Amino acid sequence: MNIKELAKKYSLSKSDFWELKRGTISRWIITHDAVEKIAYTEGITFSMPQIIRDNNSNVAMLGQGTLKERTEWSTGEASPNNCKNPYFFAMAEKRLKDRLTLKLINAYQYGIYSDVEADAFKRQS
Repeated sequence: MNIKELAKKYSLSKSDFWELKRGTISRWIITHDAVEKIAYTEGITFSMPQIIRDNNSNVAMLGQGTLKERTEWSTGEASPNNCKNPYFFAMAEKRLKDRLTLKLINAYQYGIYSDVEADAFKRQS
């Protein structure tokens, strides 16, 4: 599935994704809101995550997502080193759910990532 097929299947607009180019590498970045729309459309369910934290403000969530008979697990993490906002729990949850959703629809194999997965994936003005 390429980005055009993904956009058509889930009724995404051009504002829901953009191409990030770094040298010879090109990745498609999709917004968190668009990933939530995909999860809802597909009926993806998420288990209650295991929350892991330490004394240095690092937060990680380990959880599962299910689409029909397929279940995947992943992590979402946030720390002062990889997150610019002070809402580490919210960012860890977003990263976890977006990663699970993109895994479950096989988007990673086509170079499609969520904008919340890394601060470096933010849209360039």
